[in-house]
Amino acid sequence: MTTPTAQSPVWRSPDNLISAALLLFAFSVVFSVTAVQATLFLTIILILVKKHRENTLSDIPTSLASHPFFVPWMIYLGVCLLTSLTAYYPAKGFGQLNSDFLKYVCLSALLLAVRKPHLPALSAVYTAAAAIAALVGIFEVASAIASGAPATIRANAFMNAVRYGEVMAIALTLGLSRLLLPQPRGASRHAVALYTLASAAIFTALILSQTRGAYLGVFTALLSSFIFARQTRKRILLLALLMFGAGAAATAINPAVKQRVFAIVSTDRQDRSFDSPSTAINIRLELWELGFKMLKAHPLVGVGPDNVKKVFKRFHPEPVGYLDTWGSLHSIYIHQAAERGLLGLGALLLLFAALFLFALRRYRTGPGPYTLWALCALPAYFVMNLTEISFQHVHTSFAIFLALAFAAAAEKENA
Repeated sequence: MTTPTAQSPVWRSPDNLISAALLLFAFSVVFSVTAVQATLFLTIILILVKKHRENTLSDIPTSLASHPFFVPWMIYLGVCLLTSLTAYYPAKGFGQLNSDFLKYVCLSALLLAVRKPHLPALSAVYTAAAAIAALVGIFEVASAIASGAPATIRANAFMNAVRYGEVMAIALTLGLSRLLLPQPRGASRHAVALYTLASAAIFTALILSQTRGAYLGVFTALLSSFIFARQTRKRILLLALLMFGAGAAATAINPAVKQRVFAIVSTDRQDRSFDSPSTAINIRLELWELGFKMLKAHPLVGVGPDNVKKVFKRFHPEPVGYLDTWGSLHSIYIHQAAERGLLGLGALLLLFAALFLFALRRYRTGPGPYTLWALCALPAYFVMNLTEISFQHVHTSFAIFLALAFAAAAEKENA
């Protein structure tokens, strides 16, 4: 008599475990760098186990090498390697190379793992996580003001206010992408309610973060949707009016928001006080001048990846604002030009162009909320990087890679 072979429970199948790991990734990317990196490595292990069982491990290099992202990424990493070798402090450069390679690993793993059936649950979990972070930020500001804190306090749950605002902007773009397109027949009312309520909370937290770059990012996302997704135009105009009204109300209730927004056109160039609206602008302008100075000294390969802080005093002996040295030039484009020269800036722009063209092609071949998210989030992200180095940060870069994986996995949806 033959003894039947014991089989693992269905929940322990590689596909289900990968789905669970992706859900953890979608939730943790909003909150914790350590947690999201741990879930990324878990996802990679599960992908390898699945491919090994299917005897398709050898297909992974071929799949990655044939992807339209492969060549731009290899150029970007190659330039990072070259400029690390020529850096003032090569060890720092190689540390940044490791960080940049991790970004490529993250995007590649998500492209391999995310499939169309995953998208509704991943979208809901990511949005719910962002809504929780939004509510925490709103509560922090409300309770601080109620206890007598100044109105300048900014929402910054789990991270600094600027990063928090950028995270909220990317998440808001997904919520709006789910709401802007006409809902398909049979669409769940619960899903519509989730994205409506979550988007309202996320938008409120975004305003309270007082992050000007994130404000501009959301405007760019709406403009991108208006340009590329014609069927959303009427809803965008209505939404823009509602957002403008909410923003006007926020500035009326909290003058600190108004001061931070209008400081862009009324900057006091002598203001160096800590965390004032004008100080942030003045510091950026001075850091950008320093970046161009570094680029002029080393136009081809820059001072080296992650070398700005180490060589800061060589190029600017005096303090900038309230710090003696800075590790960020507060613009990814100027920062990479200073660190990696014109080669590095060109590689970055080539990579960004490849990401956007991929998202655009995916939307045109399969218009839907998930492809619209990537199409709108990428221009917003590029704009937010004008005044920050968000591409260097896990919270924002990994969220953008998730949007690209959504676009890759989505197929055309019939409204």
